[in-house]
Amino acid sequence: MVVLLLILAWPARGELRAGVGQRVITPDLVLHKPVYLAGFGQNRQASGVHDDLYARCLALQAGTKPLVLCAVDSIGLFWDDVVKIRRKVSADVVVSASHDHQAPDTMGLWGPAQGQSGIHETYNQLVVDRTAEAANEALAKLEPARLRLASAKAPELDTFIDDDRPPLVHDAELIAFMAENKSGKPIAVLVNWANHPETLGSKNTRITADYVGFLRARLEKLAGGVAVFFNGAVGGMQSPLGTKLIHADTGARLEDGTFEKAEYIGQRVAGLAAAAIRGGRKVKVNSIVYREKLISIPVQNPGFQKASDAGLFKGRKQPGADGSGSSPVGLARLSHKGRPVLEIAMIPGEMYPELSLGGILRDPGADFPDAPFEPPIKGMMKAPYKMLFGLANDEIGYIIPKVEWDEKPPYLKGAQKRWYGEVNSVGPEAAGRIAAAFAELVK
Repeated sequence: MVVLLLILAWPARGELRAGVGQRVITPDLVLHKPVYLAGFGQNRQASGVHDDLYARCLALQAGTKPLVLCAVDSIGLFWDDVVKIRRKVSADVVVSASHDHQAPDTMGLWGPAQGQSGIHETYNQLVVDRTAEAANEALAKLEPARLRLASAKAPELDTFIDDDRPPLVHDAELIAFMAENKSGKPIAVLVNWANHPETLGSKNTRITADYVGFLRARLEKLAGGVAVFFNGAVGGMQSPLGTKLIHADTGARLEDGTFEKAEYIGQRVAGLAAAAIRGGRKVKVNSIVYREKLISIPVQNPGFQKASDAGLFKGRKQPGADGSGSSPVGLARLSHKGRPVLEIAMIPGEMYPELSLGGILRDPGADFPDAPFEPPIKGMMKAPYKMLFGLANDEIGYIIPKVEWDEKPPYLKGAQKRWYGEVNSVGPEAAGRIAAAFAELVK
């Protein structure tokens, strides 16, 4: 395995500063026509806009080089487009997609028909340009700040997530922090939680940020500042679809495919985040480290290989001569006097929760039943608060423990047909290579 060290920002101590910026990235349904919505099937064209999509960036600095954390309402951005954003910003930049299934196809997999790309290059360039603008706005607004860190483990958070593949592991803990200025005025509140934004399902044709938009709007009313949402370990797949929810106030059942259900989830999660922040821990930060490695991952999924050959990615994700692709793995560490207070793992895809928390399943029905367990990402971190940003700086699909990889019968846990996750995974080697790279970064 070839590992290339890209970024190594060693600690530089200084006063913490924070700033936030945002831009609307909603497509123009005339200029970008046709807008193919991503995430379910081919030729689902946008018919209107329910609510705007955003790129929101939080800049943090404690020393020389700032770190900018950008969250975009998108199905996913490939490394190639993230590099374009980084070229426009003088800072270490992380770009994480929410994995919104009601946003335009920025990856090329959901076009008018099989084998036809859904990427509209003008729209992808708009996302690149406006995300960079939001990052630069956040940098321009840097001001002395302090942080309040919090977590929520309410059982209700698990009820918003359905998972039909064993082992049933949810990374449902919500981690958040508020950045406020020296006068106590909120600058931004950042929330990290893991769940697919696909509440509206496959029949919706209106553009929306799904539950994420409702979450941000409610959180800004409750806590103040600009709300920035980062998704987590959503592989497996962690989804609101299939959850049995009853409205706490009206007693009505909340159905899949409705804005009512998306709003309910978003507002309830926002309420839990706001309550946690109110009782959160004030922390000092005088050092920020960002480390990143670009790793080589074999592209063993024949569907991905065919998509690349057919030009669905429009020049992105070109494999190397050995058939491998390159993806970044990152670590951000916020410390005070050498003691970590917050660590953030940057994972380039949809990681299964058992790779985040632990709880990997060994079953003789899987294809590699004797494969070693990958160490859990959060178990490697030492800070009291641990975040994991999924789809960070790239999207390689599902990241599955090798011992759970299952394409051939007999299937895992006696299933009668092949499990879904492998269809949208780059291959069984991805998890191990990502875990190994992160272990080096966290040292």
